[in-house]
Amino acid sequence: MLPTLSTLPTPPRLPLLLAVVSLMLSACGEHAGQDVASAGAGATWRWRAEKMEVSALSTPMVARAGRGSMIDARVEFFDSDRDETKAVGQLTVIVRFDSNEIGRQSADLAGVGGHARAWDSVTETYSMRIPLSIDPLPGRVVVLQATFEGVDGSRMTASREVRWPETAR
Repeated sequence: MLPTLSTLPTPPRLPLLLAVVSLMLSACGEHAGQDVASAGAGATWRWRAEKMEVSALSTPMVARAGRGSMIDARVEFFDSDRDETKAVGQLTVIVRFDSNEIGRQSADLAGVGGHARAWDSVTETYSMRIPLSIDPLPGRVVVLQATFEGVDGSRMTASREVRWPETAR
């Protein structure tokens, strides 16, 4: 049987404890907080949203008995390293068909509640199911236009064309 920490006659816990404490204290030194960049009088979070895209996961949902047509618009944000991230602010998506607005929805992403309602942790996108005022023609294209206004004053826009599915013949 190999000796383990608990089976040693006198466990060397004091040197281990001192090593852990010294590592923790060194983390509070001059390199602590290096993931926060200084910007003027304040600091900015390194992983803040810098780019927005309307995701290819956006899905049209054809009308069925009891509900009209809608589209599940998926919007994703990226930080400076091109990793997915969350955003804080107001997100609005408009659905257009033949340049006419046929749907609109907004999400308040400034609080925890907005994130809880809209964030999909599996795809790391914000999901908004937008009811449409008309049914687009089969095989035609609808345009999703997303606008984001961050609490820090940032503004982003993105759009994507989504082809409406053909109907069964």
